[in-house]
Amino acid sequence: MSNFLVHCKVAFPIVISVLLLLGGCSNSKPSEASAQPDSELNLSQSAQDVVEQPSQPQPDEPDRTQTPQAPSQEASPQAPVSTLPNMPHSQPATPASSSEADFGTAILGQAEPTRQLRADLTPAQLREFLAGADSDMQLVASGRTGIRDQQEAILEMQRIVKRKLEASRRLRDHGDATESETSEGARGELQSLSHLAALGDLKAAIELEELANANLTSSDSVLVTDSRLVLIGFAIESLQNGNDNAAQKITDFVKDLASSANAPGIPAMMVMGQARDILSKYEHDEEAKLIRDTIIDLYANASDPEIAKMAAQLAGSVQYDAIDHLLQQAIDGKSVSETDWSVSVQTLIDESPDLQTVQYLAGAALQFEGLEQRALADVTYEKLDETFSSLDTATGKEARLAIVARQARENSIGKTFDPDLQSVDGSALSMADYRGKIVLVPLWAMGFPESMQVFGPLQELEQESPDLIAVVGINLDPAGAPVAQFVKQNRITFPSFRAESSQTAEVANEVAARFGMVSAPFMVVLDQQARVASINYTLTQLRRSIAELRE
Repeated sequence: MSNFLVHCKVAFPIVISVLLLLGGCSNSKPSEASAQPDSELNLSQSAQDVVEQPSQPQPDEPDRTQTPQAPSQEASPQAPVSTLPNMPHSQPATPASSSEADFGTAILGQAEPTRQLRADLTPAQLREFLAGADSDMQLVASGRTGIRDQQEAILEMQRIVKRKLEASRRLRDHGDATESETSEGARGELQSLSHLAALGDLKAAIELEELANANLTSSDSVLVTDSRLVLIGFAIESLQNGNDNAAQKITDFVKDLASSANAPGIPAMMVMGQARDILSKYEHDEEAKLIRDTIIDLYANASDPEIAKMAAQLAGSVQYDAIDHLLQQAIDGKSVSETDWSVSVQTLIDESPDLQTVQYLAGAALQFEGLEQRALADVTYEKLDETFSSLDTATGKEARLAIVARQARENSIGKTFDPDLQSVDGSALSMADYRGKIVLVPLWAMGFPESMQVFGPLQELEQESPDLIAVVGINLDPAGAPVAQFVKQNRITFPSFRAESSQTAEVANEVAARFGMVSAPFMVVLDQQARVASINYTLTQLRRSIAELRE
């Protein structure tokens, strides 16, 4: 972020936060963020590792050796990132005729000083002017204009914004403007005043609040939504300045947002999250919970998992103390009744039926599987199945993923494993060569360091009983990954099958899906006839499986 913008944010921090979320003046709704893979490897666990989760199962014995490191790669240079939002005005405009083009065009890397705001501009030309102004603002904000002096940059930004404000008002009031163009002008006015307020203009801040209040009676639902977001920002400022009545104003505006004809988008969700955080900080717990519930109601079941995850994060963490206590009791070997666990699970679901809860419960169920507490695992999976049954939502998809993976793990037990796959170095590798031995099979990938934490202990087990135990891994990295180089660099002595993952196939990795892999470390144990004897997540569980096969 440019230094001068950091400086300016001191004056009206909440207002500029709202400003940066408004995203422009067009009538188009904010698009849902597309899910982006967080790693080249995407197994059957979806995005479960991306959201910070409470109390997820971890290996009970950390590896005493260094986790293998992937080969270093040169970082690709990143393009400068603007601190201002992408304005819809900035979309490529239809080329103007020679008679229309003389009011100015933006020059790459330079704010256009000669852009003319003539009195006779048509609505289309005013829209083009606004697009140019937004482009100029982005250039100044990103530091690409060559302006180094902070005060000079502030003055240049103010100059551009004031002209944008004038152009917006002209477009709003233009007799030939369409309804959409009038709306665009009104939103541009609101946005311009927000810019000026953020730049320390107290008069603009007062005018902005008055305008936002006046806009609440508008028939333009998008303008009303934007105005409510601005007013939430002012109410938050008021609360921070000691006005306790502002807490009720915030909740009233949020209620209005939730019930408005214009469905609240991503900016509204982020403003609600900021409001919830401030209310909680100032101990307005009841109001904070109301906003938290609103975020969950509006966004937790979004079809896009990225939006659902964002909603879970912005809604804030619920109290996991009670259910964590029961889970820890089970981990410690103490008795936990099915009834107590079921009640605790239902309480958590009732309080927070979001993606974070689904992922927490899926992790707990996996922990119970590792502890061989089948009854508690069954209760958890049943609750997930009953509550999150819709496959049209991110929560439903995540719950179904956990349930299907569990079924895959159960189905694999007793099945012979003899894949038709080459080793990571391209040579032939067959399970027939290991008949008569207990084979420990870690599923691993360079992109998931957690999957390799057990390499040291596994090799120690093999060295202790080389005639009885063997280690044969399965690598899951995508095609093109330097796996052979990685194995050589890190002196991994056991062989591994190469089961390439795909980002485009319906099932990212057939082998991982067959075993129901949803976490790492993940170790399959084969008996002396190459049949799947057990699936293990911890070294304690693994040693128990080995002991049973040696009897």
